[in-house]
Amino acid sequence: MASLGSTLLALASVLLHFTRCQGIMGKGKGSLPLRFTHHLYNATIFENSAPRTYVETPVKMGIEVTDVFWEIKYNVVSGDDDGLFQAAEVKVGDFCFLRIKTRSSISAQLNREVRDSYTLTVSATEQTSDFQAKTKVFVQVLDTNDLKPLFYPASYNQAIREDSPLQSSVVRVSATDADIGSNARFYYSFTSRAHPFVVDPFTGTVSLVRRLNHTRSGRYDLTVMAEDRTKKISGVQKFGNVARVTINVQKMPTSSPVITPAPKPTVSTDGRITINVHVEAGVKPVESLSIVGGDPHKCFEIIPSGVQGTDFQVISTKRINWSQSPFGLNLSLQAKDRSFPSLLSPAAHIHIPAYHYSPLAFLEDTYIVTLSEFSPPKTHVVKVSVTAVPYNVTFSIKNNPDSTQFKINPKTGIIITTKKFDYERKDRYEFEVVANHGEAETHVVVEIIDENDNSPQFAHTFYEATLDENSPVGSSVLKVVASDKDKGKNGFVTYAMASAGPLPFIIDPFTGVISTSEHLDYELMKRRYHLRVWASDSGSPFSQVSECPVTITLNNMNDNTPLFERVGCNTTVPQDLPVGHTIVELSAIDVDELQQLRYIIESGNELQVFAIDPVSGAITLKQHIPLRAASFDLRVVASDGKHSSEASLVRVTVTNRGDEATLVCQETGIFKQLTDKLIESIKPILTSQQEDMFSDVHITNRHSPKFEANIPGSIDLIEDHPLNSSIIQFKATDTDTGFNSKLVYSISSGNEDGCFSIDVFSGDLHLVCPLDRESKEFYILNVTVYDLGIPQTSAWKFIAVNVMDVNDNPPVFDQPRYVIRVPENKEQDSIIFTARAIDPDVDASGTVQYSLLTSTDMFNIDELTGEVTVTGALDRETSPRHDLRIEARDQAKPGPQLFSMIDLVVVLQDVNDNPPKFVPKVYKIKVPEDVPVGTLLVWVEGVDLDLGSGGIINYNLKNTEGGIFHLDPSTGALILERELDFERRPIYNLTVRAVDHGLPRSLSSSCFVEIQVLDVNENLNRPVFSEFVYEAGVMEDAAVGTSMVSLTASDKDPGRDGVVRYHIHEGSGLGVFTIDEETGVIRTTEVLDREMTPHYWLSVYVTDLGTEPLISWTHVFLEVLDVNDNAPELSQPVYFASVPENVNTVKSVVQVTAVDVDTSSEGKLSFQMLESHRTYFDVDPKTGIISTLSALDREDKPEHIVEVIVSDNGSPPLSSTATVVIGVLDANDNRPKFTDKLVHVKLPEQRQQAGRQEVCRMVARDDDEGSNAVVTYTLQSDEDERFEIDSLTGVVTAHGDFWPGNYSILTINATDQGSPSHSSTARLDIEWVAPPPPSDEPITFDDPLFTFAIMETEPVTHMVGIIMTEGAHRLKWFDIIGKHMVVCQAVSCLRVQREAEVPPVQSTVPNSIRARTQQTLSSPAESCRPPRAADAGRYVF
Repeated sequence: MASLGSTLLALASVLLHFTRCQGIMGKGKGSLPLRFTHHLYNATIFENSAPRTYVETPVKMGIEVTDVFWEIKYNVVSGDDDGLFQAAEVKVGDFCFLRIKTRSSISAQLNREVRDSYTLTVSATEQTSDFQAKTKVFVQVLDTNDLKPLFYPASYNQAIREDSPLQSSVVRVSATDADIGSNARFYYSFTSRAHPFVVDPFTGTVSLVRRLNHTRSGRYDLTVMAEDRTKKISGVQKFGNVARVTINVQKMPTSSPVITPAPKPTVSTDGRITINVHVEAGVKPVESLSIVGGDPHKCFEIIPSGVQGTDFQVISTKRINWSQSPFGLNLSLQAKDRSFPSLLSPAAHIHIPAYHYSPLAFLEDTYIVTLSEFSPPKTHVVKVSVTAVPYNVTFSIKNNPDSTQFKINPKTGIIITTKKFDYERKDRYEFEVVANHGEAETHVVVEIIDENDNSPQFAHTFYEATLDENSPVGSSVLKVVASDKDKGKNGFVTYAMASAGPLPFIIDPFTGVISTSEHLDYELMKRRYHLRVWASDSGSPFSQVSECPVTITLNNMNDNTPLFERVGCNTTVPQDLPVGHTIVELSAIDVDELQQLRYIIESGNELQVFAIDPVSGAITLKQHIPLRAASFDLRVVASDGKHSSEASLVRVTVTNRGDEATLVCQETGIFKQLTDKLIESIKPILTSQQEDMFSDVHITNRHSPKFEANIPGSIDLIEDHPLNSSIIQFKATDTDTGFNSKLVYSISSGNEDGCFSIDVFSGDLHLVCPLDRESKEFYILNVTVYDLGIPQTSAWKFIAVNVMDVNDNPPVFDQPRYVIRVPENKEQDSIIFTARAIDPDVDASGTVQYSLLTSTDMFNIDELTGEVTVTGALDRETSPRHDLRIEARDQAKPGPQLFSMIDLVVVLQDVNDNPPKFVPKVYKIKVPEDVPVGTLLVWVEGVDLDLGSGGIINYNLKNTEGGIFHLDPSTGALILERELDFERRPIYNLTVRAVDHGLPRSLSSSCFVEIQVLDVNENLNRPVFSEFVYEAGVMEDAAVGTSMVSLTASDKDPGRDGVVRYHIHEGSGLGVFTIDEETGVIRTTEVLDREMTPHYWLSVYVTDLGTEPLISWTHVFLEVLDVNDNAPELSQPVYFASVPENVNTVKSVVQVTAVDVDTSSEGKLSFQMLESHRTYFDVDPKTGIISTLSALDREDKPEHIVEVIVSDNGSPPLSSTATVVIGVLDANDNRPKFTDKLVHVKLPEQRQQAGRQEVCRMVARDDDEGSNAVVTYTLQSDEDERFEIDSLTGVVTAHGDFWPGNYSILTINATDQGSPSHSSTARLDIEWVAPPPPSDEPITFDDPLFTFAIMETEPVTHMVGIIMTEGAHRLKWFDIIGKHMVVCQAVSCLRVQREAEVPPVQSTVPNSIRARTQQTLSSPAESCRPPRAADAGRYVF
C-alpha cells in the first residue's frame, strides 16, 4: 500500500512538471524540454539601420538553461520573407540569450513607412539532446525623420464677415507627417505677415488679430508653411511644404448689439418683477436698452446692472393689475449701440407669468332678487361683491335685452333700476354682471312681483263685423276678446254694453260674444250699428275698466227686382236718321245694388233695326229704317242676374225725312225714394244716444303725496357705519283713494355711487356700501315719493348726509418703486429725491413721517419732508446702484398707526474716475524656443469699468526687447517678431501700459508679461552600454553593501544631454541590489542566501538628462557562491499513511524524503526514529522507509503518531524532524450493541382506525466504521403482523387495536453490513394503558425555555438534558412539537428528524420516578452517528 502511494506521488510530480512547461515542446529523446521565457517578445530597430545592427528589447530574450551541458542554437524559421534578419545566441550563466540582427549584406533597407513591424518565428534546438522550442519575436521598426510634412488639401478658400470679432477662428489648415513621434512634429507659420491674421503654430488655426475692412481689402492670399521641427533643430531650414489660403472678406452691415441669452423674470414675494438682461455689443459699445412693446401702462423701467454697460435690469416701478393681463405680460426689449446712426438689436421677447394671480370671482354665482312692478326708477336692486383682491375692481353689466332696465355703479357694484317695470310685459330679467371687463362674471335674476296695474286690453282697438240682412234672431255676430296682463283676479275679465238706447244686439258677459236680438232688414233698418263694449277686471283693491268700439254692418242680400226710372217712352225718328244715332237711354235701379244691370230688347226688334247697349241701356239705330216701316214697339227688360224687371215699352214712330226726333217718357221717382233711405241708414248712432252713467271713484287722481314735517334736513354718519343698518325712515301721505293714494319711494338723485337704498314701500333709508370720507365727504339725497294714480303725481325732499372721518387710510405713494439717476460724483448733503406719500385722513391721522429702513451710510431721509440726501462717497464701479426702502407712517392717536413702504433705486451715472485694470495683473506664458516668428503669444486685456470713451483702451509696450516682441495698440495682441533662444535668454519680463480715452483727462495702468522660454529637446544621441550583458559573482555570506560590478555607458551629446544616470528596472535581484545612479556600481542591499537564490538577473537601463531623455538597456547576471549553512529540508512537514489492523508486519508503510540545498551535503542524509516510537514501527536509515513491527488493533488505538529525524552529517551536523501520522484501517471484528437489552414502554390504548402509530425507536451501535458499522433492523418473530420496524432507523410502529391491559413483547435483531456480518438482539415490552382522566390542574414546565449544550463529538444516546414539569403525580406523555427534533422518553433518546419525516414518539414517565417529573433528552441518533457541527449550530424546539 505504501509502495503504491509513493509511485503515484512520483507520477503526479512528473505530470505536474510537464504541465508547467511553457513554449513549444521539443520532439527530442529526453524528458526535459526547452522553454523560452515568453511566448512573444517585443523588440525594436530603427529604419534604415546599417547591416549587422541588433534589435533591442528591454527584457531577457532567450531560454533558461537547466542543464549545463546544453548547447542551444537559434534560427529564424518564418516571418522574414525579405531575408533581413538572422538569429544568434549568447550564453551567460543559466540563460542563453537570443539576439537578432540585420544581415551583413542586404539589398533593401528597413523602411517603417512601407512596413513598420515583423513577426519572426524563432526556433531553438539543443544540439546534444535534440530538444526544440519555438517563440515569436515582434520587431517594431522605429521611425527616423526622413519625410516632410504634407498639406491635405493644399489650398483653402474661406469667407469671413468683415464684422467678425477679434480672436475669431477663420480656417484651420491641416498637414500630416508620415513620420511618427517627435519626427512628426512641425510648426505652422506664414511665409509673409502683411495681413491681419495669425496662425497657431501647433493647431494650424488661422485667427483674426486686427479688424477687417472690406473697402480696404476684400481678399487676402496667404501662404502657410508646415516646417519640420526636428530638422530645424538639427540645422536644416525650411524642411517642409506650403499651403495656399484665400480669405474673402464679406461686406456686411455694421454689426448691431444682440440680447443674449433669453432673459428670465424673477418675482419677489410682494410682486415686484426683476429681469436681468445681458446685451452683447456689436462693433460699437451698447448705449442703452429700452422697452419697445408690451408695457402700455409704463409699469417697467430699465436700469444698468453691471459696470460695463452690457448688463441691465428691467424692474417694475408701478403696481401691475394682473386682472388686465391674466395670462401675463409679453415685454419686447431692444438695445441700441453708440454708432451713428445707432444700430438696434433684434427685439427680445420676454414672457412674464401673472404673479400669484387668482381669478377674480363673485361671492355668488347667481343673485336672485324680487321687485314690485310698482318700483320707481333708481330703486335699489342688489349689491354684487367679489372676493378680496389687492386692486380696484370695476363692475359693468353685459348688454342684453334685459340689461337696459338696470344700471350698476362701477365702483360699488350696486345695481339700481332705470325704468319702471311692467310685470305683464316681462316678469323676469336676467343679465350678466362682469368685473374688470370680463375677469369675473355672475348672473343676476330679477323677478318682478305682479301688481294690479293693468286694465283689460281688447285684442283690437275696435271691432267691425258684417251681418246678412234677414239673419235669424240669436245669430252670433262677433266675439270681442279682452285680456288683462295681471294674474289671478287682477286679470279676470267680464264684458258689458255701454249703449243706453235699444239695440238689436246683446253681449255675453263672460265670452264676449255679440248676437242679434231681433230681425234685421238692410233696406228698411240702419245698415251700420256703433256699439260701446266695456271690459272690467276683478282686481284689488280696485278694478280696472277698458272700452272698445264695435261696428256692425248689415250685408245687402239680393232680394229686390230692378225698377226703371222712366217708363212708357214714345219717340219719333225721321226716315233718314243716320245709323248709330241714339234714340233713347233707359236706366233702371236695383235697391240691392249688388250686380251690374244688363239691358235687352225683349221683343219688337225682329228686323234688327235697333241695338241696345247692355250696360248703359242706350237704344241706337243699328241700320237704316226700312222705307215701308211706320213704327216699332220695343219691349226692354233690365236684369240683375237673378231678378228681371217688368218690361218697359218704347214706341218708335217713323216720320218724314228731315224731321226732328222727339222723346217723351214717364218718370217713376224710384231714385229719390232710395236716396232718402240711404241717408237715414248712415246717420251716427251715438249722436242720438244718451251718455252712459258708469261711475268709478278711483279714476280721478286729485291730490299729490306730502312728506311729514318731522323729517330732518341733514344727518351725520361715520365712514365705518355698519352696512345694511337703517339710517332714517321717510314717511309721506296722500289723501286720494285707491291707486291714487298708493305711495312708493325712491332716491331720484344724489346717490350716484349707490351707497344708499330706500325701501320702496316703507321709506326706510339703509347704507348698503362702505362710506369713504376721503372720496366723498357728504351726500345730498333727493328722496322722491310717487303715487300710483293716473296721471302719476309725486313729491320730493332733500336730506344732507355728512360723512365723518376715521383713520382707515395708510399713507400712499404714487408707485411701489422709484428709480432715480445720480452722477457718481454727487456731493454729500445733496438732495437727490423727495419721497411724497399722501394720507387722505385728517388731523393726526393724515400727518406723515418718513424713515429709511435700509441700513446704509450713503443716504439719509428727512422724516418730515421726505428729502433723501447723499451722506457718503458714491462709486458706480463699486456699486452701480443702491436699493433703498422708505417707510411713510401716519401719526394717528389713539389707535394703531398705518404705514406704507416703497423701494427707491438709485442708479449712479458714470464719471471717468477709473484707470484700466488688467486681470490678471501678471501674465505668465511658456513658449518653446523654436516657435516661428509671427506667433501670437498672448492677448493682454485691460478692463476699464468706466463707460463710453472712458472705457476705450489703447495698449503700448514699454520695452520691445530689441524688437523681439510687438504689441498691437488696439487689441493687446502680443506677437513674436524674432526667434527665441533658450540658451541665450530663458526668461523675458515685459511691461504693458493701458491708457483710456476718458474726459476731462485720460487714466492709465500697467501689467506685466512673464515669458518663459522652454528648452526644446536637442538630445539626438542615446546613451550606449559598453556590454550587452554583464557577469559578476559574490559569496553568499558577503556583507551588505559589497560592490559587485560597475556598469559603464557613454552618450555623444554635449551638456546635460550627454550626462547619464543608471537605474534598475526589474529582475530577480530587484530590491536585493542597488545601483549608483552616477557611477553605475551595483552593490548588495541585504544578506544573500545561495540556497534560496543561487543567482540573480537585473535589467538595468541608462538615461540621459535631455529634455526628452533617451534610454538604453542591459542585463546583469549575478552569481551567489555557496556556503554550507542549511539543515536538511523534508519534502513535507507531516506524512499521512495507513495500515490494516490485525496484520503482523508491513514492510513499507510510508517513505520520508528530504533534500539538503547545500552542495556539500548531497548524498550524506540519514534517518532515525526515537526509541519510544519503535514499539510498533521502525525506519530504514538510508531510504527513510517506515515499516511495522507487530499487528495493530484499530479499536484499541485507531491512530499512531511517530517522529523521524533526518541529519545531513555535516560539521556541526544539522537535522530536521518529520511527523508521521499512521491510521489503522478497520476490519469487521465487532458486532452491533443495543443501548439496552430490555426496553419497556407504556402507551395509551390505540385503535386500528387511528392508522399506523410510532411506538419507539431502537438504537444499536457498532464500534467498527464504514460499512462494517452500518446497522439494519428486523423483527425476529413476524407472528404479530400489527408491528413493523424500519430497517434503517429502527423505528417500531404499530397498526391495530390495542386495549388497556394488553401487553406486547417484541425481539429486535440488529445486523451490520460487514463481511462476514455480525448481529445482536434486544427485547421491547409494550404495555397498553388507558389514558388518564382529565384533570383541572394544568401541567407547567419549570422554565419557559430550556437551554442545553452538546459537543459535536458526543456519541449516539448521549444525554443532552432533563426537562421537568410541575403538577400532580399522574401519567404523562411528552411530545417535541418543533419540526427539527423528537424525544423518546421510555428509552431516554433524542432523535434529529427532518421536516415531515417520522412523527414523534409518545412515552410515559411513571409517577414513582420522582415527585417532580423530569424529561431526559439524549443526543440524536440519526443513522447511528453523533451530531456534527455542520448539521446545525443550534437546535430549537
